[in-house]
Amino acid sequence: MDKKFEKIYDVDDYEVFTDNGWKDIEKVCKTIPYNVYEVKLEDGKFIKAADDHIVFSENKNFFVKNLKISQKVDTVDGNSKILSIENKNVKENMYDLQVEGKRYYSNGILSHNTTVVGVFALWYAIFHPDKNIGIVSNKEASSKMILSRIKRMYESLPPWLKPGVTEYSKTFTTFDNGTRILISATSPDAFRGESLNLLISDELAFVPKHQAEEFWAANYPTISASKTAKIIVISTPQGMFNIFHKIYSQAERGENTFFPKKITWSRVPGRDDEWAQEQLKNLGPQKFAQEFSCVSGDTIITTEDTSDGNIYQLTIEEFFEDLL
Repeated sequence: MDKKFEKIYDVDDYEVFTDNGWKDIEKVCKTIPYNVYEVKLEDGKFIKAADDHIVFSENKNFFVKNLKISQKVDTVDGNSKILSIENKNVKENMYDLQVEGKRYYSNGILSHNTTVVGVFALWYAIFHPDKNIGIVSNKEASSKMILSRIKRMYESLPPWLKPGVTEYSKTFTTFDNGTRILISATSPDAFRGESLNLLISDELAFVPKHQAEEFWAANYPTISASKTAKIIVISTPQGMFNIFHKIYSQAERGENTFFPKKITWSRVPGRDDEWAQEQLKNLGPQKFAQEFSCVSGDTIITTEDTSDGNIYQLTIEEFFEDLL
């Protein structure tokens, strides 16, 4: 299963419609053949997908093969009950989009990580005055998404717990206690000239190696010079010998002062040991951790060409073939 994909193409200038609006398509992939399941909903929607394709039921993850009749599935029009689930007993090549946020609508059905860290960042901002919090990710859009989640958490707090806000933009927030939260893409110039008290580096394994190393060399010495400053590094795995792998491996061996913490799929409701052993045997831990989803080629997605603003509804196979 090391070769899950037969072909992978990088994508520029296209977005796909998701439950969080339009999001960048990073890659489109054609997989090796998988077992085909067909799920039909009471509102007429249906999807043909691999048995381990992930959909959402009341915002919880489920593999297609583990869904139940009458279970509700999240769609573009709200929840809809499952009428039938059929194992087609055939294998087909499947297709996958790699999308910022990892969720998108396929045939109108919602198809398939930083929340805890966001809670910590908000707590730190509220109860530590006159501090600077920097958040970086492999893309600026991902950093903006993290800040957006933090702002939603802030907005949900009771009035007596909220500090006042003096600035509230997409790239930074300043509270009246003097603490700021700033975001950036991971780059050597990120937060140049800023004195950070808390640095959160998201998806560091997915930053190009030279860029990640330059970022780390430019920022770590300044932050580590303070006895009270903190650094949080989070990422899904992406091979070995990148800087995330180096930091985490050294932390596990006690060779640096970071505290390693691994959060796995087992923390997600609906996933048990039997499910875990089957998936790890089939995919291997690294491939499964990256959570690729697979749908049949005739699945319809809604895309936008950002170069001219045109919106298209087409099958995922057509989209794949257009990039050849």
